[in-house]
Amino acid sequence: MAGWFFIFLCAATSILIAHFFKITEHKKLNTTRVLTVNYLIATFFAVLLAIREGITTLPEFPGFSIPLLFATAVGFVFIANFFIYSKSVHLNGVGISVAAMRVSLLVPVFTSILWYQEVLSTLQWVGILIVFGALFLLLPNKRKLIREPLSAGWLLVILFVGTGIGDASLMVYEEEFSAEIPKEIFMGAVFFSAFLIGSFVLLIRRNYSIKKEEWVMGAAIGIPNLLTSIFLILALEQLTGAVVYSSVNILTVLGATCVGVFRWGDIFTKAQWTGIALALAAILLLL
Repeated sequence: MAGWFFIFLCAATSILIAHFFKITEHKKLNTTRVLTVNYLIATFFAVLLAIREGITTLPEFPGFSIPLLFATAVGFVFIANFFIYSKSVHLNGVGISVAAMRVSLLVPVFTSILWYQEVLSTLQWVGILIVFGALFLLLPNKRKLIREPLSAGWLLVILFVGTGIGDASLMVYEEEFSAEIPKEIFMGAVFFSAFLIGSFVLLIRRNYSIKKEEWVMGAAIGIPNLLTSIFLILALEQLTGAVVYSSVNILTVLGATCVGVFRWGDIFTKAQWTGIALALAAILLLL
């Protein structure tokens, strides 16, 4: 029962992040500055959670620690993917962007199959095939997608890949490194590396004058950002990866579609509504 509780919390915080990204783009705040603040706040709260759990000393790592290098790489994926997510929410809408993110469960599913030798049923294989159809239907302006590499449609494709890699990385952590490094410390390292990357970009661009609104929005995103990852790892400790990812994804797609339509007035084409329905069907088949 605890696993399902964490699944619902993970989906709720994911929807909240999408909503805050929409506000960020709507108010024309600087995305990189907001993301950098977000990861600073997330790092701070990860440390607080570690202290609350009685973790007062850092694990001892050798010079080139694989868990530490892995956390740094994941941090890069996280901040790059969040930047794409923010832009996609603005250009494609909340529901479509979240649907594209959530059919990315293909990546952790294939990781489970190829790396951890999990076996899928026939229905689950059918679900995997449906995912590709769902993603194609979700793409806006398919002709423009081919002509213009930086079109809104390409953001959905990149979002699909980036989210899948990020989700799979948390499963790899839970399977390979959770015994070596507590989840609070691992996520703190991930978020701190993402913060350093964001800070480096701001320094290079000489764009480091952060407004008060950007501090507020960064904090608003940072807390649910940390909690989403923590809840996902906690759910993975209780239930199998296929159940966790599928359940989180279907709840997030449903919730984000409702938020997009009723709060932000997102308008979908018939093909995109079909894509969302197929995405939900695929996620159910992958359960």
